[in-house]
Amino acid sequence: MKLGYCLPDFEQYGIKRPILTDLVRCPHTLISGKSGSGKSQTFLWYAYQMLMEKESWLYFSDFKGGKEYGQLRGNHAYAYADQAVQMIYDYYEVYTKFRKEANPACPHLTLAVEEWSVLLNYIESKDKKQKADLMGKVGEMLALGRGIGNGIGIALMVQRADSSNFSAGSREQFQNIVSFGRCSKEQKQMLFPDYETEKMRNFSAGQGIALVDGQGEAEEIIVPWIPEQDRLLERIQEKLKEQPKLSQLKEL
Repeated sequence: MKLGYCLPDFEQYGIKRPILTDLVRCPHTLISGKSGSGKSQTFLWYAYQMLMEKESWLYFSDFKGGKEYGQLRGNHAYAYADQAVQMIYDYYEVYTKFRKEANPACPHLTLAVEEWSVLLNYIESKDKKQKADLMGKVGEMLALGRGIGNGIGIALMVQRADSSNFSAGSREQFQNIVSFGRCSKEQKQMLFPDYETEKMRNFSAGQGIALVDGQGEAEEIIVPWIPEQDRLLERIQEKLKEQPKLSQLKEL
């Protein structure tokens, strides 16, 4: 899957050199960036790649019910509001089943969670124990999902990748880290400690920094803007409909 294209190469030479990741080897992705930085549109591009190239089955938990994904409503692989929370628990049950069976033929799966920190804040206001339970389950999947079948992946989207949004050590389990827009020195130190501070700049929407395990240093990237968003969502919708429901995976 392409995380983006090398921004310096594109700016200087007009060359689109892709920054690639292998979702089987690197199933977990952390996408950060403030509102308007392009992370949601970027994830739609990632989703399209996953589904069209058959790299992964995708299940999408969108607590805020963002208008960016409005066309996906009604699809069994997309959940919003309180059902978004239930989808995480359902995905965990599938992960538990696949882990116990240790079946190498298990398909590659990805659970994408939009605005993870917003979801956690909502749960905390209702039940602090449930927040800890949910963080623990996601943390367990981050720690162990890579080795199950062809990979049980997690893709989390956050405005800030603060440690309070993760159970102990789980933030370090992401093999793909992408940050869009302006990245504070604090965030840079947390996500890209080896990235040279003097190179920091204010990125436009759809521009940022990406780091992939085993591929050297972090790189500046740019992701394409897809003008035909409705068509993009239609294609994603079509592919999601072809997937089994999580409830069906639990019964395999």
